[in-house]
Amino acid sequence: DTMAAFVGGGTRTAQGATRCIVHSVRRSPRPTSRIGGVETTPLTAVRHKASAPFDEEYEGLKARRIQGIRPHPDGTTQHILPGNYVIKKNERTGREKRVFLEHAFGYFWAIKELERTDKKPLLSNDDIIPSYEAQTFPKLSGLTNLLDETVDLPDFFTRNNRSKDANAQCTLVALSCKEFGAQLLPSWVDPFSKQLCHGRDSAKFEVVRITLNEGRIAKLLSPFIVSGTKSRIPQPEHGTTLLHYGDADEVKDVLRMHNVYTGYVYLLDGIGRVRWAGSGEGSADEVANLIRIAKELTRPPERATRKKAKASGEHGPRIGKRVGRNGGNAGEK
Repeated sequence: DTMAAFVGGGTRTAQGATRCIVHSVRRSPRPTSRIGGVETTPLTAVRHKASAPFDEEYEGLKARRIQGIRPHPDGTTQHILPGNYVIKKNERTGREKRVFLEHAFGYFWAIKELERTDKKPLLSNDDIIPSYEAQTFPKLSGLTNLLDETVDLPDFFTRNNRSKDANAQCTLVALSCKEFGAQLLPSWVDPFSKQLCHGRDSAKFEVVRITLNEGRIAKLLSPFIVSGTKSRIPQPEHGTTLLHYGDADEVKDVLRMHNVYTGYVYLLDGIGRVRWAGSGEGSADEVANLIRIAKELTRPPERATRKKAKASGEHGPRIGKRVGRNGGNAGEK
């Protein structure tokens, strides 16, 4: 008899002999991938002829990505598709495939990207993301702050804005997944907090720090993570320092946080929409631009009044004839 992968439970025949039910297992080929045009195996790539449900889910994830975020032109982030895929073209055949990110660029792609982009996979915005493009910060539930309170996002950002006025406040969200990224965030947070969170209009501005602790072991280590975070963060800011444990792949994709080894910053308006983004270590010019944009976001919208129009010399079109006091036309003598 031929040896199979494994033998199932036996059944006894009428003569008392045991008949074995043999199950064969077909072993899949080992996934292989090499940059330079070599064809990948089916396990490491998904063709564009994917099923309709897969394509629908892919388009849905792509549509949820925050508009206006600027991936670095020299980075890998710009090529990453939802699900951590990239499009790989075979140089010999010209055929394109959807390939897993690590198989296309190697397991150290993130480190190499930081070297090419000066730790900035995302370039900071030069101006405000327009309101018609702005999208709400993605949902993330079950976070805990350093006061051991449970919060949900994005509701936490708008908890003090009962009027739901987009110009009433703005929040700087500082996100990191690794310690190296967390060490870059003070270059943005400290000057923002110093200039905006301690002045006359301090109630309009807030800094929220978020650490994404992924992996199965992270929850088990939560007591050590909490104590270590408390030692670095001033006590008045414990309520706005949030910790998340578990998977956050969808949130990272929406925010374009594909490279987990750096830090990311997002500026939100009063209703939780992302209006500016940046990454890495903030330069003096970038921080100055961030503060300028934060002030613009909290500036009340100008209202067209007759007094302002007169001062600016702008007059709307006059409707009808102007009537003088004696009942005749004002233009008549």
